[in-house]
Amino acid sequence: MKHSMGIGMVFAAALLAACGEGGDAGTGGGGAASSSATGGGGGGGSSSSSASGGSGGVPAPGWATELPADGGWTELAGSEPFEAWAAENLAPKTGYVGSGPIGAVRDAYCNPVFDHAGKAFYLFGGGHSDGSVNAVFKLDAATLKYSIVVPPTPPSAYPPAYTAPNSPIVYPSGATNGFFQTAATLTDAADLPYAAPFAAPQSSHTYSAMSFANGKVILHYGPVRDADVGSGTWSYLDKDTYGPQLVKFNPNYGEVVLQAGTRTANDPATGKAWTTLVPGDAGLNWRNCVLEMDPATHTVENVVSAKWEVLGDSSIVIGGPYVYVFTPTKSGGTATTTRGWRIDKATRAVEQLKLTGDLPSWPEFSPKQEGIPVFYDGSKLNFWNYGVDADRDAFFRVDLEPKSGAGTEEDPYVLSSTRETRPPSGMPSPALTYELTYIAEWGVVLFLPKASAKLWAIKL
Repeated sequence: MKHSMGIGMVFAAALLAACGEGGDAGTGGGGAASSSATGGGGGGGSSSSSASGGSGGVPAPGWATELPADGGWTELAGSEPFEAWAAENLAPKTGYVGSGPIGAVRDAYCNPVFDHAGKAFYLFGGGHSDGSVNAVFKLDAATLKYSIVVPPTPPSAYPPAYTAPNSPIVYPSGATNGFFQTAATLTDAADLPYAAPFAAPQSSHTYSAMSFANGKVILHYGPVRDADVGSGTWSYLDKDTYGPQLVKFNPNYGEVVLQAGTRTANDPATGKAWTTLVPGDAGLNWRNCVLEMDPATHTVENVVSAKWEVLGDSSIVIGGPYVYVFTPTKSGGTATTTRGWRIDKATRAVEQLKLTGDLPSWPEFSPKQEGIPVFYDGSKLNFWNYGVDADRDAFFRVDLEPKSGAGTEEDPYVLSSTRETRPPSGMPSPALTYELTYIAEWGVVLFLPKASAKLWAIKL
């Protein structure tokens, strides 16, 4: 667990270079572009903080009230496949690069973030070799309509060296600062033909590392990036905001940025973003640490550590007064969720947990499922083992009242899990998914399985 600062920086730089998300630290700053809301869902999102926790004045829509109680997943006929909608409504429509230039926004290691007050999802993603579309999309959960709230960088502004989503953004003169630049910051005449209409980051994976606060989508993974969905502009581009803060808690963190597999549990009651500390895929394992952050100010307020060694992706969720984290154990090529811990949000006390009963298991190296999504329905936690066909129409429901134990590492609290089967749905196999969002005021989960699919929903 002890690593030097130099090693930390090497790993951080290596991962960012591999993903095309590195570059020298720049001043960032959004451009003057207006929002490009072309869909029926409207333009800017709610300007209220996600800390409101209320219904946001949005009554349950017809599609939610019509879902059968205790029924299965239902495809919502009134929705549209995201990829087809985006292909028709992007401006320009063509010129983007990657193996899935548009669909990668959802399918390439990305999870939307939910604005609890405004009842809307925001999508940003792609990156690596998957897709270069760096727009931010809004899905109005009430109307099921998409819109574009931050427009994409037009491919005409891609410098010649930018031939794939993971290419460094390097201009003909050699200028680079980690993001697409405007004429205001490009000073060499050779670069000006590729000046972008507004400053913007390239597309990237997001895992489940986004928050929504004060009308902004905040991406915690890699260099911090903010997208203002009201003005349609980017700010805080390419800044390693968390690394310098982390070394104040522990100098061994080495100012690393948050990396592959980072997950955030956004607390609608407080606005806090509880985020797993994932500083690298190898050698730097602090995955038993959770950051308590204020996403609006990019402040790491606390680092809360558990004692257990963690290998692989953890599931994290807010449940009442606690933040729950679960990590799988692995044997014979199979991962099984067997243990975890909970953090008291007020005192930050850590208590260890052991799961018994019906437990979700999946192939350890599954290309479609890295971990297990979990959501809190007001009384129980619900694991969704979507990568296993036999479990896609079931939830593993965890009773949060301990059956025994003291909450210590030696004697963890024992929680019971029961597999609850729902009627067969025929839902297509989802793309990589890191979480499900339970819309408490409506009593439903709304879910986009993959970019080529319509929306699906289920009532709890």
